[in-house]
Amino acid sequence: MAKYDKLTCLVVDDYSTARRIIKNNLHELGFTCLEAEDGEDALGIILQTPLNLVLADVKMPNKNGLELLEDIRDDDNLKDLPVILTMIEPLDELISTGRELGMNDYLIKPFDVFSLAKVLDKVIVTEGGESL
Repeated sequence: MAKYDKLTCLVVDDYSTARRIIKNNLHELGFTCLEAEDGEDALGIILQTPLNLVLADVKMPNKNGLELLEDIRDDDNLKDLPVILTMIEPLDELISTGRELGMNDYLIKPFDVFSLAKVLDKVIVTEGGESL
């Protein structure tokens, strides 16, 4: 049994190859994954589907990851949903804005399953209120 069995993550990225790679890493850790190609599609899924995590790219058309994060944090029913932002470069401005908006953490692409697991261990909280 994988560490994150029975948890569901929404992977949001405008590049299908990036979504596929991220989903493969999450599957290795036990996640069930859904996907969206931009923040608009993601918000529709988030509002209709129980999720344990959102992994969203900061740069996407229509609604980017920062705008999606802001929408999630502004919704009383969603505000505690863990959100990890992904980016190509660790730009201070993006990281700072993400923190101000309430991101739980971030990852620099490309990342491997070990880097992902390290961040997830800090972000995902069990029912008892402790990090896994």
